[in-house]
Amino acid sequence: MAKTAKPQATTTTLSAVTASAQIPVIVVPPGGTLTIIVDVGPMAIPYTVAYAGHTLIKSLVDRAEDVLVQQGDRVLGWAFAHAVKGWQHTIGYQIDNDQPQVLERMSEANKDRDHSVGMAVVRR
Repeated sequence: MAKTAKPQATTTTLSAVTASAQIPVIVVPPGGTLTIIVDVGPMAIPYTVAYAGHTLIKSLVDRAEDVLVQQGDRVLGWAFAHAVKGWQHTIGYQIDNDQPQVLERMSEANKDRDHSVGMAVVRR
């Protein structure tokens, strides 16, 4: 029986991945403050927001948290699982006191899927 070759790991650039997957890139200037803002409707299962591999928010209610932004590119990830009628969530960010930007907005009223996992790249 012939041996099959092991698949080789390949690499790609962050710009290629973000362009092909339409992953948002949040650019935080030196000295800038990044705030993650979450607005939710009724929740039974806590949602989670993580930055650079560490939990930033785990909650059932609305939250806004400042991020201690690290140099370079880091992943901001989130997950929502809805089980309560009338659910909705919005996750966004604000840099300094600029207008908040929405990363994701979903709701039962819009017939969106009730489970969501998303990500963005935070760059400094």
